[in-house]
Amino acid sequence: MLQDYKDITNRLGEPMWWDEAGVPRYFPFHPSYVNNIYATQVALLEIACQSCGTRFHVAMSTGPLDAYPLEEPVRRGFIHYGDPPNYGCCVSGPSMNCEDLRVLQFWTREFPVTWERHPELEIALPDMEEQFANFWSALSENPEDF
Repeated sequence: MLQDYKDITNRLGEPMWWDEAGVPRYFPFHPSYVNNIYATQVALLEIACQSCGTRFHVAMSTGPLDAYPLEEPVRRGFIHYGDPPNYGCCVSGPSMNCEDLRVLQFWTREFPVTWERHPELEIALPDMEEQFANFWSALSENPEDF
Protein backbone atom coordinates (compact mmCIF):
# COMPACT_ATOMS: atom_id res chain seq x y z
CA MET A 1 0.00 0.00 0.00
CA LEU A 2 1.38 3.37 -0.99
CA GLN A 3 1.40 6.53 1.11
CA ASP A 4 -1.61 8.84 1.09
CA TYR A 5 -0.68 12.36 -0.07
CA LYS A 6 -3.90 14.20 0.82
CA ASP A 7 -1.83 17.08 2.19
CA ILE A 8 -0.78 17.70 -1.42
CA THR A 9 -3.79 16.53 -3.44
CA ASN A 10 -6.31 18.38 -1.27
CA ARG A 11 -4.51 21.63 -2.09
CA LEU A 12 -3.59 20.98 -5.73
CA GLY A 13 -6.31 18.60 -6.97
CA GLU A 14 -5.90 15.61 -9.21
CA PRO A 15 -2.31 15.12 -10.43
CA MET A 16 -1.32 14.53 -14.05
CA TRP A 17 0.59 11.37 -13.09
CA TRP A 18 2.15 9.54 -10.11
CA ASP A 19 5.79 8.54 -9.69
CA GLU A 20 6.95 5.06 -8.73
CA ALA A 21 6.65 5.88 -5.01
CA GLY A 22 3.02 6.95 -5.47
CA VAL A 23 3.83 10.66 -5.18
CA PRO A 24 1.45 12.92 -7.13
CA ARG A 25 3.12 14.88 -9.93
CA TYR A 26 1.71 18.06 -11.47
CA PHE A 27 4.11 18.78 -14.34
CA PRO A 28 3.64 17.06 -17.69
CA PHE A 29 5.42 13.71 -17.61
CA HIS A 30 9.10 13.53 -18.44
CA PRO A 31 11.43 10.68 -17.39
CA SER A 32 13.77 13.09 -15.62
CA TYR A 33 11.01 13.71 -13.03
CA VAL A 34 10.78 10.12 -11.73
CA ASN A 35 11.74 9.32 -8.16
CA ASN A 36 14.87 7.36 -9.17
CA ILE A 37 17.54 9.92 -10.07
CA TYR A 38 19.75 7.12 -11.45
CA ALA A 39 17.05 5.73 -13.74
CA THR A 40 18.16 4.49 -17.15
CA GLN A 41 14.78 3.09 -18.26
CA VAL A 42 11.41 4.66 -17.50
CA ALA A 43 7.88 3.64 -18.42
CA LEU A 44 4.72 5.69 -18.00
CA LEU A 45 1.84 3.23 -17.61
CA GLU A 46 -1.90 3.49 -17.60
CA ILE A 47 -3.26 1.29 -14.81
CA ALA A 48 -6.67 0.72 -13.25
CA CYS A 49 -7.65 0.08 -9.64
CA GLN A 50 -8.51 -3.60 -9.37
CA SER A 51 -11.48 -2.80 -7.15
CA CYS A 52 -13.25 0.15 -8.80
CA GLY A 53 -11.51 0.55 -12.17
CA THR A 54 -10.32 4.14 -11.62
CA ARG A 55 -7.47 4.81 -14.05
CA PHE A 56 -4.12 6.35 -13.20
CA HIS A 57 -0.98 7.29 -15.10
CA VAL A 58 2.01 5.99 -13.13
CA ALA A 59 5.76 5.82 -13.69
CA MET A 60 8.13 2.91 -13.21
CA SER A 61 11.90 3.03 -13.52
CA THR A 62 15.02 0.92 -13.32
CA GLY A 63 18.63 1.93 -13.04
CA PRO A 64 22.10 0.40 -13.09
CA LEU A 65 21.72 -1.26 -9.67
CA ASP A 66 18.39 -2.97 -10.42
CA ALA A 67 18.27 -6.70 -11.10
CA TYR A 68 16.65 -6.36 -14.53
CA PRO A 69 15.70 -3.59 -16.96
CA LEU A 70 12.08 -2.64 -17.70
CA GLU A 71 12.43 -3.22 -21.43
CA GLU A 72 12.26 -7.02 -21.35
CA PRO A 73 9.02 -7.31 -19.34
CA VAL A 74 7.44 -4.69 -21.63
CA ARG A 75 8.47 -6.65 -24.73
CA ARG A 76 6.95 -9.80 -23.20
CA GLY A 77 3.77 -7.93 -22.22
CA PHE A 78 3.83 -8.54 -18.47
CA ILE A 79 5.14 -5.46 -16.73
CA HIS A 80 3.35 -4.87 -13.42
CA TYR A 81 3.10 -1.73 -11.29
CA GLY A 82 1.58 -3.13 -8.05
CA ASP A 83 -0.68 -1.14 -5.72
CA PRO A 84 -2.47 1.82 -7.30
CA PRO A 85 -1.84 5.32 -5.95
CA ASN A 86 -3.54 5.94 -2.60
CA TYR A 87 -5.88 8.65 -3.86
CA GLY A 88 -9.16 7.56 -2.31
CA CYS A 89 -10.73 6.13 -5.45
CA CYS A 90 -12.54 3.54 -3.30
CA VAL A 91 -12.33 2.02 0.16
CA SER A 92 -10.31 -1.08 -0.70
CA GLY A 93 -8.41 0.14 -3.79
CA PRO A 94 -5.20 1.37 -2.11
CA SER A 95 -4.66 -2.02 -0.47
CA MET A 96 -5.36 -4.00 -3.64
CA ASN A 97 -3.38 -4.55 -6.78
CA CYS A 98 -3.83 -2.82 -10.12
CA GLU A 99 -4.65 -3.91 -13.63
CA ASP A 100 -1.87 -2.88 -16.02
CA LEU A 101 -3.46 -1.54 -19.21
CA ARG A 102 -0.96 0.29 -21.43
CA VAL A 103 2.59 1.52 -21.72
CA LEU A 104 1.98 5.16 -22.64
CA GLN A 105 5.63 6.19 -22.92
CA PHE A 106 8.94 4.32 -22.72
CA TRP A 107 12.30 6.09 -22.38
CA THR A 108 15.95 5.04 -22.05
CA ARG A 109 19.30 6.71 -21.54
CA GLU A 110 22.89 5.77 -20.97
CA PHE A 111 23.40 7.65 -17.71
CA PRO A 112 23.68 10.70 -17.72
CA VAL A 113 23.00 11.22 -21.44
CA THR A 114 19.76 12.73 -22.77
CA TRP A 115 16.59 10.64 -22.69
CA GLU A 116 15.44 8.84 -25.88
CA ARG A 117 11.81 7.83 -26.38
CA HIS A 118 10.92 4.38 -27.81
CA PRO A 119 7.43 4.42 -29.37
CA GLU A 120 7.78 0.76 -30.40
CA LEU A 121 7.51 -0.13 -26.69
CA GLU A 122 4.36 1.94 -26.14
CA ILE A 123 1.83 -0.88 -26.26
CA ALA A 124 -1.47 -2.13 -24.93
CA LEU A 125 -0.84 -4.81 -22.32
CA PRO A 126 -2.62 -8.17 -22.46
CA ASP A 127 -5.18 -9.02 -19.79
CA MET A 128 -3.96 -10.85 -16.68
CA GLU A 129 -4.83 -14.37 -17.88
CA GLU A 130 -2.92 -13.78 -21.07
CA GLN A 131 -0.03 -12.23 -19.08
CA PHE A 132 0.33 -15.31 -16.89
CA ALA A 133 0.16 -17.62 -19.91
CA ASN A 134 2.86 -15.54 -21.66
CA PHE A 135 5.02 -15.56 -18.53
CA TRP A 136 4.91 -19.33 -18.01
CA SER A 137 5.46 -19.96 -21.71
CA ALA A 138 8.49 -17.62 -21.76
CA LEU A 139 9.86 -19.17 -18.56
CA SER A 140 9.62 -22.71 -19.89
CA GLU A 141 11.21 -21.73 -23.23
CA ASN A 142 14.03 -19.55 -21.82
CA PRO A 143 14.55 -20.13 -18.07
CA GLU A 144 17.96 -18.40 -18.24
CA ASP A 145 16.17 -15.09 -18.98
CA PHE A 146 14.56 -15.13 -15.52
